[in-house]
Amino acid sequence: MNNQKLAELIYGIGQYDGYNTSILQTEKNLEKHPENRVFASESDRYIFEDLLKAINYAKGLSNLTSQDVLAINAQMDSKQPGQPEAPGVLRDHLPIHVGDYVPPETVTLPMLDRQLQAVQGQTPQSGWELYARLAKLQAFDNGNKRTALVASNVLVGSLSGKTSLYLTVPIDYRKLRFDANLMDYYLADDWDDHLPDEDFALQQFIEFASQLTESVS
Repeated sequence: MNNQKLAELIYGIGQYDGYNTSILQTEKNLEKHPENRVFASESDRYIFEDLLKAINYAKGLSNLTSQDVLAINAQMDSKQPGQPEAPGVLRDHLPIHVGDYVPPETVTLPMLDRQLQAVQGQTPQSGWELYARLAKLQAFDNGNKRTALVASNVLVGSLSGKTSLYLTVPIDYRKLRFDANLMDYYLADDWDDHLPDEDFALQQFIEFASQLTESVS
């Protein structure tokens, strides 16, 4: 795996949880023994180590099933603040919210299966569609975007070495639009005239995210 791209992946998705160790230091940490790694904070260490476990697990996957998605989240098992409290366990009667978006209180395996089955192909567009669908589902009590991004990179083949194209979250001014498009998809409702249609919002997110991927490839 490309350590520079992995560092960008970890840093980009880690931003959502306050990760503040630089991309350069993150790349150096990938090359160091755990005892010699340097982080901006202890919470950064937990984010890095849990996400790295998920990545190392996922690099051995060639296909992606619901059980694989559960297993990716299950690797984030440090039980530290901001990490999953029940790693690899689907939410069951557990209410959460992401801004104004309130996902279902209970997520089942068939619900997760439907999101995986809705995605066709292994292109960057397919990868970003999977990311959006899994992020919106909010299947776990924590680590949902991290799980979604790792799973999406499994789908496109970057973690297994089939491609050098990694899906990463932008770290510059474009992140504002990236997040806004994703939130539009979260809130989309085909039955509310005041909100965007779900498929339209999803396609808007995919188009923008794919353009970002092409610009850094």
